[in-house]
Amino acid sequence: MTQCWRFPLGGPGAPSSPGAQRRTPYEWMRRSVAAGGGGGSGKTRTKDKYRVVYTDHQRLELEKEFHYSRYITIRRKSELAANLGLTERQVKIWFQNRRAKERKVNKKKQQQQHPPPPPPAHEVTAATAGPPLGGLCPSSASLLGASSPMPVKEEYLP
Repeated sequence: MTQCWRFPLGGPGAPSSPGAQRRTPYEWMRRSVAAGGGGGSGKTRTKDKYRVVYTDHQRLELEKEFHYSRYITIRRKSELAANLGLTERQVKIWFQNRRAKERKVNKKKQQQQHPPPPPPAHEVTAATAGPPLGGLCPSSASLLGASSPMPVKEEYLP
């Protein structure tokens, strides 16, 4: 092998090779930063999807509308979308996400005010306790016999 690809491309002392022509392999990133971070589109790239970054004005208007009514009407959604330069779908999803956030915050507040009581050390349920001794199953008393943690009166044993 005559070329070594371990050295940074185009770095100081890098050999002249076909890879040396690519001094800035991320040139597209530099162009977007120089143009203002993303061209002012209001979108940011996350993995495979674009996430809308709302302006302060858009968030303020959406929050005001949310405080007026947690559920937006079709007519108001259309008006708000037109006034804010958003799609109706974006407004609808913003409201869904905002309601989810409110539920999460309320749940957290409720847990802080009233912490759940600690679970009992040993909880006996119908599934673990078995049928009562004098119940429908006559063989249950014989199963308990001497290995029972509670003493059983002899009159109940067979």
